[in-house]
Parts: sequence; C-alpha cells; structure tokens
Amino acid sequence: MPGTTAPNTLAIANALVGFCQAVTYPATSTIVYDVVQLGEIKDITDRVSGASSACLEIYAHKDNSQHFTFGGKLRDDQTWFLLSLVNLDNAQNAEQMIYQVRDALIVPFQVHATLGNAGSVYHSQIQPSSGKFLKIFRNGQWLRAHLIEIQTWQEWFVPTPPGVIA
Repeated sequence: MPGTTAPNTLAIANALVGFCQAVTYPATSTIVYDVVQLGEIKDITDRVSGASSACLEIYAHKDNSQHFTFGGKLRDDQTWFLLSLVNLDNAQNAEQMIYQVRDALIVPFQVHATLGNAGSVYHSQIQPSSGKFLKIFRNGQWLRAHLIEIQTWQEWFVPTPPGVIA
C-alpha cells in the first residue's frame, strides 16, 4: 500500500509555522509576524510593543481519526487555531493593522491546499465562518486579535502485516 503508516501531526504543526513565518503583506516583501510559535508566546506584550509588530500563536484544536476505506486506510481530521495579536495602545492603528494582518494570513491558506503535503496532508482549508476579531487581555494589557481556524486532513495506512485486526 502506498502512503505513510502513521499520522504525523507535528509535521502539520511545523508546516503551519513555516507557512505563517513566510507571510508577507500584499504587494510588499515585508514579513507580517515578528514571532510565530506553537502555543502561547510568553510575555506577548513585549513582542507586540511596536506600532507595526504582530505575533501569531498556533494551537491544535479539534482532533479525529477514523477508518476511511477497507484495507486499512485512515483519515485524520484536525483543526488548528491561528491567533494573530497586535498592540492596542493606539486603537485606530491596531484596528487598521489587524485587518492587514488578517488579509495577509488568508493568502497562503487559499493558495496552498495541501501545506506541501506535510504529514501526508491531502487537503487543508479555512473552516467556514471561523474568523473572529477579538480583544484579548494578556500580561496586564489589552491586545487586538484575529482568530482563524484551519482544518487539515491527512491519510495514513495501518502497517501490514498485521493490517487491520478483527
């Protein structure tokens, strides 16, 4: 059987980080995020202290693994939260900036439907109606934020032998 014989969720997480680290603002080569990290960024307020600084946290959210067809093929569905954060010291600047950050982040996920086949991903997409604009309180300071949920589907096969056991 072709394909991998185990899921690789970490490869998907690392692919998300890689894609997001390379995000630039449209029509420029300016990198959007100062920091992209799996999980919470410690002392986030220090990281977004500049008027043009944005950071991104990536979190695994939903997880499912099911037999997909006879013969030991499995499909793992997972969703991921991508949380963009900017400084809210100047509310008008923060509002404009979070829109620009959101627009830049959407592009790679609408262009790359498989994340480069990371972790045997055969499809990824933005979850419908998942985007939200938020205010978040962290480290004693309010931040402006945008949250989007990405869904990934990876396939793998039960190793043979033994194959699927009754």
